Amino acid sequence: MPDINQPDTIPSVERRLEGKGQGAGKQLAPEQQPKKVAENYAETARANPRDDRITILGIPVEQITPATQAALGGLVSEINFLRNAVKRMERLVEKRSPAQTAAASTPVLEPDAFFKALNAALAEPTEGSAWLVVLVHVPTYEDIRRSSGLLAANSALADVAHRLREAPIAGVPSALFTLLGYVGGSNLAGLVTLPAATEPTSVAHSVRNHLTSGGYNVSGIDMALAISTAAAVVGSGESATLALGRADHLLRTSG
Repeated sequence: MPDINQPDTIPSVERRLEGKGQGAGKQLAPEQQPKKVAENYAETARANPRDDRITILGIPVEQITPATQAALGGLVSEINFLRNAVKRMERLVEKRSPAQTAAASTPVLEPDAFFKALNAALAEPTEGSAWLVVLVHVPTYEDIRRSSGLLAANSALADVAHRLREAPIAGVPSALFTLLGYVGGSNLAGLVTLPAATEPTSVAHSVRNHLTSGGYNVSGIDMALAISTAAAVVGSGESATLALGRADHLLRTSG
C-alpha cells in the first residue's frame, strides 16, 4: 500500500467558542466603528422603508370603513365648533367698557322667541325716538354648510352674532341693541331705539363695516365672510313680520 503524502504544514484549527462565530473575537478599529454604524443604519432604512400612506388619526385610510370615516369627520367638525365657542367665551371675559359689557350680556334669541319679544317691544310707544330694525344676511353660510358641514356653518353664524352684539350704531355711540336674534336661515336681526332723525342707511353701513372688519375662523381656516345688512324704521304699532319684511326688501334691492 503506497504511503499517503502528508502536507508539510497542517493549518491549525482553533476551537470555536460556544455561541460565537468564527472571527467573533475580533474588534473593529476605533476609526472603523462610525462607518460600520452608519452602514447598519442605512441597511435598516432599506429594510424598513418610510410609510407614506395617508392616515387619519394614525390609521391608514384604506383600513377605515366609510361609516368610520364619516364618524371621524363629524368628530373633527365638533372639535372645531367647540374651539370657536371657547374663543368666543375668552373674548367675553376680556376687559370691556360698561357699554360693551351690557351688549355682551344681550342674548341671541331663537326665531320663535325673537319674534315674540320683537312684537312685544314694538307695541311700546316711543317719545322723540324711533325703533330701527337691522337685518343681517350671511351668504357665505350656505357655502360653508356644503363644504364643511352644518356645525361649521352654525359656528360661523354664531361668531357673526357675537360680533353683532358690539356693533357700533352710526352717530349714536351709546346706542345698544335691545333685542338680537336669529330669524331663519342665515339671517340675524337686531332692534335698537334711536333719535327719529337717524338715517337708517348709515346705521346699516356702520353695522356691516364692524361685522366685516377682521376675518373669521371656520373649521380652523381664517376666511372673510360675505355679509349684507339693511336697516328700516319701524312704524307705530307695526308687527315684527312687517318690519322684518321691509328690511328684507331693502336688503335685496340695495345692490
